[in-house]
Order: sequence, then structure tokens, then C-alpha cells
Amino acid sequence: MHYEGSFDVKATKEKVYDFVTDPKKVTTIFPDVQSVKVIDANNFSLKAKVGMSFIRGTLDVKLTLVDNKRPTFSKLKARGTGLNSSVDLESSFTLSDAPGGGAHVSWAADAKISGMMASVGSRLIDSAADKYVKQIIGSLEKKLA
Repeated sequence: MHYEGSFDVKATKEKVYDFVTDPKKVTTIFPDVQSVKVIDANNFSLKAKVGMSFIRGTLDVKLTLVDNKRPTFSKLKARGTGLNSSVDLESSFTLSDAPGGGAHVSWAADAKISGMMASVGSRLIDSAADKYVKQIIGSLEKKLA
């Protein structure tokens, strides 16, 4: 599944970059996070409650910042396991100056789901993934406002 979009915020691209590359800050935009463990500046993990249809439970997610070019680009890779399923996610943020000041944030995310969660059907997965992506990006926009 592929998702992408963009938005403008009043914050500078440096401030946006600092937010999306700080494990303690960026994890605040994910819904239903129960705990966060920072391993080092580029590696962290979290536990989050997830659910779609009749499948509900906790996902253990390991995240790594893999390609950072301050203050214009950041890429994050994540692997979540739980509920007899796995989720592989790669997301990136490209930052530039917005025409009216602040930052223009372009983002992209690619997700691959396997296991029991994938067995519920692509329509249900697409709907649930779309909901999570909108929550995360909406939360990011609010935090940077």
C-alpha cells in the first residue's frame, strides 16, 4: 500500500526535521501508543494497540531512522509484529521552504501487511490503514502548528 501527500506549516523546516527525527517526539503522533523505548538516536521501539474488524491487540514495533539529511529529508523504517501478523513500513519526509514562510512537508509511506491482519481482505485493510495514516498526519500537522 502506498500513501503520500503534503502540507504547509508555520514551523521552519529545521523545526519539522527535529520533530520527525526525535524518537520521543515523533512517537507522540502515533495513535494508541502504550510505551516507547529509545535505544539510541536512530533506533527505538514502541508498543501500540491496533485493531481492525475482529482483530485487536498489541503490536511491538521496531523503528530505525535510516537516511537523514538535515534539514531537508528523513526516512524511517519500521517492522511491527503481533496478532500473528507483521507490518513493514517505510516512510519519508521531504522538507522545503514554503512560499509564505514556514515549511512545506511532503511525505510518503509504503506498508506491507502479512499474516492474520492480511487475511481480513484488502478493502478492510485499506480502510484501516487509510484511517491510521490520516490520524498520524493530522496529529503531525497539529503538533507543528
